Amino acid sequence: MVTKQKSIINRILKNTERPLSRDEILVKGREYLPRLGSATVDRFIKQMCENFELVGLSFPGQPTRYELPAEKEHPHFICRVCEKVFDLDIPMRLPKVTLPDGFNLSGGEVVYSGNCPKCDGKI
Repeated sequence: MVTKQKSIINRILKNTERPLSRDEILVKGREYLPRLGSATVDRFIKQMCENFELVGLSFPGQPTRYELPAEKEHPHFICRVCEKVFDLDIPMRLPKVTLPDGFNLSGGEVVYSGNCPKCDGKI
């Protein structure tokens, strides 16, 4: 069953065009539903991740960001000023990696950093 809250969260994630933190989802959700609770957002994020409807992105020193599953692998860009994460629409292929015995590879991430257009020239 799709509730009003889940529908709004999906709409926010589809229309934002960049990965969002839990707090960003909550703030944007409250623009549509002022009484949207943080526990509701947490529950939907957890449920959507468990159902593979949402992907969590973890970068060192950053809160987890969430995005809808993409059709293709893509790198990300982190602004060093506002710390927002953006999708880059360029093809990506991770290099082959030889791991030490006992290690299992489950994925990889390419991340670029710099300033986004809103923050350019602020450093």
